[in-house]
Order: sequence, then structure tokens, then C-alpha cells
Amino acid sequence: MSTAELFAGILLTERTHANYSTITWTERRQMEISQLARQRMLALALPFGLAAIYYGTAKLGMLVALPIPPGNVTPIWFPAPIAWIGIFWFGYRMIPAIWLGDLLASTPSFYQASQNWGVAIVVGAICAASPALEAVLGNFLMQRLIPMGHFFSSINHVLKFALIAALSPAVNATIGVTTFCIFGMSGWSDFGSVWLTWWIGNMISLIVLLPMFLAWGEVSKGRSRMGQLIEMLLMLALLFGISKFAFWMAYPVEYLLIPCLIWATFRLGPRGATTSVVVVVMLAIFGTVYGKSSFMRASLNESLLLLQTFMGTVAITTLVLTAVLSQQRQSEAALATANQELGLRVEERTAAFEQLQSQQRQLEETLQALKQAQTQLVQTEKMSSLGQLVAGIAHEINNPVNFIAGNLLHLEAYCQDVMALIECEQAGDGQQFAALAAEFDLEFLKADLPKVLGSMKLGTDRIQRIVTSLRNFSRMDEAEVKAVDIHEGIDSTLLILQHRLKATCDRAAIQLIRRYGDLPPVECYVGQMNQVFMNILANAIDALEESMKRGQIESPTITITTEKRHDAVAIGIADNGIGIPNSAKTKLFDPFYTTKPIGKGTGLGLAISYQIVTEKHHGKLYCDSQPNQGTEFWIEIPVHQQLDK
Repeated sequence: MSTAELFAGILLTERTHANYSTITWTERRQMEISQLARQRMLALALPFGLAAIYYGTAKLGMLVALPIPPGNVTPIWFPAPIAWIGIFWFGYRMIPAIWLGDLLASTPSFYQASQNWGVAIVVGAICAASPALEAVLGNFLMQRLIPMGHFFSSINHVLKFALIAALSPAVNATIGVTTFCIFGMSGWSDFGSVWLTWWIGNMISLIVLLPMFLAWGEVSKGRSRMGQLIEMLLMLALLFGISKFAFWMAYPVEYLLIPCLIWATFRLGPRGATTSVVVVVMLAIFGTVYGKSSFMRASLNESLLLLQTFMGTVAITTLVLTAVLSQQRQSEAALATANQELGLRVEERTAAFEQLQSQQRQLEETLQALKQAQTQLVQTEKMSSLGQLVAGIAHEINNPVNFIAGNLLHLEAYCQDVMALIECEQAGDGQQFAALAAEFDLEFLKADLPKVLGSMKLGTDRIQRIVTSLRNFSRMDEAEVKAVDIHEGIDSTLLILQHRLKATCDRAAIQLIRRYGDLPPVECYVGQMNQVFMNILANAIDALEESMKRGQIESPTITITTEKRHDAVAIGIADNGIGIPNSAKTKLFDPFYTTKPIGKGTGLGLAISYQIVTEKHHGKLYCDSQPNQGTEFWIEIPVHQQLDK
């Protein structure tokens, strides 16, 4: 909806809002139709009204023209700000009105210059487009560079406005003067002087008149309208009196206008200041045109230059002063707001301080209790960590201890059989010896006893290596570095865990798949790497047992893969168990973190393994797992490396 339609709608709404809810539907419909008709009439009337105003101000501008060759030169072109403010207030739909008003006003002058109506109409049509283009460009730049409603609220905005008012008329002057020269209404040799005259006239009119329209178009935030109106009338009367002496009696008293303009700026705001500038400029123009101004010189060009310089200086100075005053008032308002906020904060801080004082006694009373509770919590945490460490040690040593304990029964029986045979041998009872040898199966005993002792020794060695690994985890003791066959370490670890891979009464056997690559001897801490293999393989077995317990898999499988990767070897240990939840992946290698049930795991295994691989061997240990899709751990260590000793 256009601005005109909006104005009409507001007027009609204010008149009918009180009784709108009590009328019938037919009456309401008639009112809506009447409102729409008024809006359309106003929408049609506005362009023609603007064209008429543009035409009238153009004629007014021609009345104050000075007879300076090659024609008449007007010191200020009144229609320029009319075109700008028309587009600013009512939008781009006013472009045809601006074009029509300029065409009607300028075509007769072009006919007098060319004595040809055809040329005059063509030149007028072309030149009439340049004011509209100038206004469109100026409005576009103002909307982009200056915040709406803050045209003169800062010096920066005033300077931007002045720059826009200087640049936009250059388009108008260029189009107009070029058209004149093409159609022979002005010589190309006079292009520069005519262009400069055209440009200065438009620029001065924008700097002088447009700020007044913009100021009066903004919502007033000052004092009451009546008091401001009376003061403005007094100001205008004073300006008129001083201007009469300066511009109609040729007395050089223009400097007396400066205090009046300062008064208008401080007391009347942007509206009063810009209006005062317009009054002074209009009196100066008419006084100069009629030869009574103090700006009159023997040369009309010099008179025009003095007049335009005066108008531009007065307008820019007043706008800058208005901006300075606006910034000062904004700073004062911001300071007042800041002081108010500071006062509120002081009150809040005072209340908070009093509240803190009232709470201080309570805090002092609870301080001793908190200290005692802190001591108890520290002690409890120490005991909890110690309990987890002991549980981890028990978990790691439990398997070899059970293995040794199981073999002790066989060893005890074998020892009793041997002792009985020795007694028979010492007694010289050959018949009894032969009977016992047959009963005890002496050949089997001779073959199996070394195996039992070897297995027990393997278990004790495993316990010793576990203790060494735990000591390394806590103290990082030195150990021997050797170049070994990784496959031998994996196979020895599998041998220790062989009993857990076998089938039991409540689950199937765990299948083992070896995919060994061709690996060179690897320099490493042998015992520690075997501990890593033990931890990861034990976890894989636990995961498979849990999966079988849930009935999720029927063929539990552990796959061990080894391969060479550049200057490192990689060992992958994968299972097809339940997998690891995504929330647990980032905590896998934290000490004492475990996903196993309480009492089955302490979370030390992977923490120890991670430290062995990454810190002792400068390698990598990472996990690839998805819930219900199994888990695969990869170990990467360098083949040759100067390890920490």
C-alpha cells in the first residue's frame, strides 16, 4: 500500500472506529468501498499534485534567475528538493509526476532557445528524466548510508548528506548539458561552465531546502508545539529584520545572522534551524536578484558566486551545529541513563552486600563441618582408588593363579604316586613296585609330570610379568628392549587364554582366526606388549561371552590380523560381540573406567595397555566399534625406534 492510501485509511479509520462494531454488514461494506474509493482518489491526486508543485517551484526558480550568458542562471533550483522529498515520502511511483512537471516547466524555455517545438519537446523529454534519476539516486544513497530518521543526528551523517547532495546533481547536470550540446542549444566549448552552473544550483538547493523537509517530516520529540511555535515566530521576525538590512538595504551586517541561527539551533531543534536557514536564503536570493543585496558586485558572475557561497556556508554550518547539538544531547541522555543504571546497580550491590553479611555467619558455622567432610571425602576417595587397584590386580592375576591351583592337584597326586613307588623300591619289593607302576601308569606320569611343572612355571612367569606391568604403570620402571617376533608373543598369550576359548556347558567354543602378515623383528618391551595382547584378548572374550549370554550371536569369533605399515607394524584384534556404545568410546582408555558389571572389571586393563603402547613404544592404540556390530582394536608400534630407557 502506498503512503497516500495509508493516509486515507488512517483518516477514515479514526472517524469510523467508534461506531464500526455497531453497524450492519451492508453499512460496513459500503464504508469499505467508500474507503477504497478515497484511497484511489488520493493515490491519483498525489502524482498530479506533486507535478503541479514541481511546475510551480520551477517557475519560481525562473523568476529569480540572473541574466548571465549564455542564458538566465538561477542561483537555486527549487524543484530539486521537491523531487527528492516526493520520492522519499511517496515512493518511486512519483517518478512520472516529476517527469511531467519538469517537461511542462522547461519545454517553453527550450522552444525559445530553439524556435522548434519538436526539438523543444524532445530535449524537454530527455532533460525531464534527469531530475527523477537524480532524486532516485539520492534517495537510494541516503537509505543505504544514513539511518532512517537520523539524517542530522551526527556530524558523520551530515557529511554523508552533503556528499550525496553534491554527487547526485552531477548526473542531472551531465544529462542536461550533454542534451543541450547535442541539439545545438549550447556550444561544446561552454560545456564546462554550463555544467558547473547547473550542478551548483541543484546542489545548493538540496543543501538548503531538503533538510527542512526532512526535519519537518520526522516525529517531534521536543517541547509543546505552541511554545515552540511562538518562539519560532519571534525568531523569524528577528531574522527578517536583520535580513532586510543586509539584503534589501545593502548594509554588511550578515554576521548578525549567526547568533540568530545558533539560537534557532539550540532552542528550536532541527526544524527551527533548517526553517531559519531557508528564510535567510530566500531573502538573500530575492535581495540579490533585485539588486539590493550586499552581495551585488559589478559582475553578475561574482554576485552569483558570493550568493551561492553564502547559502552553502550558512546551510552546512547550521547542519553541522545541529549535529553537534544532537550528539551532545544523545551523550547527555546516555549519561543520564548510565547514571540511573549505576544507581540501580549500587542499590542492588548494597542489598547483596547486606545479604552476604547476613549469610556470613551461616558460612562460618558450616566451615568447620565442610572441612571435616572434605577430609572424610579425600580419605574415602583414596580407599576407593585402592580398592579398584586391588580389584584390578586380582582380575589380572586370577587367571594364572587358578591355572597353577588347578595343576597343583595333579602335581600332588603325582608326588604321592612317586613317593609310593620310591618306598617300594627302597623296600626291595619288586612285585609290589611292578603292580603300583602298572596302577599309576608310570609311563604317563613320567611324560605328564614335566608338562605340569612347565605349565605351572608358565603361570608363575605370567604372574611375574603382570606384577612387572603393574609396577611399570605406576612407576614406569626401566625394562629390557628386544627385537622379537610379535607373532610369538600373541601365540603365547593365546596359550594362556586357551582355557577360556574352549566350549563350556553353557556356551559354544570361541573360534580363533589368525591372519598373520610377514612382519620383521620388532623392537619392543616383550613382557609389556604381551600384557597388552592379554588385556585386549581378555576383553574380547568377555564381550563374546556377554553376547552369547544375551543370545545375540551363535558363532563367537576372534580375528587377529597383523600387517606392516611403512615403518611400523599393526596388530588388529577383532570380535563379533556386542560392540561398544558411542558414549563410552571417548572414555575407554581412562583409568578405572569400565563397561563391565560391578566386580568383573576395574578399568585398568585398557588404561595400562594405552600407556604401554603410546608412551613406552611411541605407538598408537585405537578402537573401531559400532553397537551390536563387534569391536576391533588396532595396535601400531614402530619397527625401529630409540625407546625411552
